[in-house]
Amino acid sequence: MTDTDSATRSPTRRLRIALVIEDVSLGGGQERVLAELAPRLARRHEVHLFCHTVRDIDLRGITVRRLRALPAPQGPRALWFTLLSSLALRPREFDVVLSQGGNTLVQNFVLAHTVHRDRRRVRVEAERRYHLSPAWRRAWERVRDALFAALERRAVLRCRGRVIAVSRSVREYFVREYGLRPDEVHVARSGVDHEVFSPDTRAEARPRIRRELGLSDAQFVALFMGGLWFEKGLPDVIAALGLTAEPAHLVVVGRGDRDVFARMAAEHGVIERVRFVPHVNRPQDYFAMADCLVHPYPIEPFGLVVLEAAACGLPLLAARTGAALDLIEDGVSGMFVEPTPSDIAAGLDRLAGPGDALEEMRRAVHARSLDFTWERQAEQIEDIFLRFAPGGEGAEAG
Repeated sequence: MTDTDSATRSPTRRLRIALVIEDVSLGGGQERVLAELAPRLARRHEVHLFCHTVRDIDLRGITVRRLRALPAPQGPRALWFTLLSSLALRPREFDVVLSQGGNTLVQNFVLAHTVHRDRRRVRVEAERRYHLSPAWRRAWERVRDALFAALERRAVLRCRGRVIAVSRSVREYFVREYGLRPDEVHVARSGVDHEVFSPDTRAEARPRIRRELGLSDAQFVALFMGGLWFEKGLPDVIAALGLTAEPAHLVVVGRGDRDVFARMAAEHGVIERVRFVPHVNRPQDYFAMADCLVHPYPIEPFGLVVLEAAACGLPLLAARTGAALDLIEDGVSGMFVEPTPSDIAAGLDRLAGPGDALEEMRRAVHARSLDFTWERQAEQIEDIFLRFAPGGEGAEAG
């Protein structure tokens, strides 16, 4: 099914909408999606947020129902939230109860940002290769992942026809793993703030950040940004650096075990070409600094970092998944890569080589990013609610 045509929206019908999510903020991930969605829906509908925390957003027209958080790691905290939200919600009070995957038991719509079964497979492979956790932790993770997958399965089967995926690859995952038909999963791609993430940042930020990192303007620099370094392929990126014919440099931005990856870089003979930067408040400055984003995570559900980089005009080396499916035209706005050192190295060499390919890619990837807006996603999701909520034209089919 293609993206929902927002022209079919019917703003004359006012819905009572419950949005269920642990935290809402402009920081990133699904927290950012709901931070953008809630105020837009509140322009025409009655919106209630069931959450632990909310910050950084305009709450006019939004009723916040705060649920007490469990002071615990993310896994137990998420399961606790599922229990609390299920008890706190009275689904008959709302036309729409939108969960983020399986984070409540009483949803009638799902907005899917995750692919729990695929992520478990990647995590198991990372454990096998790198021995990341003691036995007790691996046992807990198996239980946790099984619970998350069971909640995901329950949610999407409960909401057949009312499942909203943030990318085509998430829709394909639900079709493959749970037997949904393609027309039972709607795609509403996440957006980006084009005023914040823009090629205009490049002129000022590129020389400034490169000076801070001890890099010259002539050096080719790849950027890896985010967490979950083992899962998202940073070991393969560092190994790829040791295979490149061109002397590419790598800047890693985010939280992770810097010492472990510095040793890894030393083992591959590239420690002098790798810089580690902790979490930053202005990622757009680092997109401006770099010559490409490398993101080989093979099961990325969407990848806001990929879209934000594209909006800044940064060519992409990414796996064939998530937002990259719509942003990359191979060889034009970036390149698809397999999550292997040899393929990543070949991509880096192609981009770092002589010619005007990078400049042309910057223009092409930025142009493709302009199709992604928060307003468009909100309109698409609103249209799905209006069609499939009780009393809507597609309600019986859903």
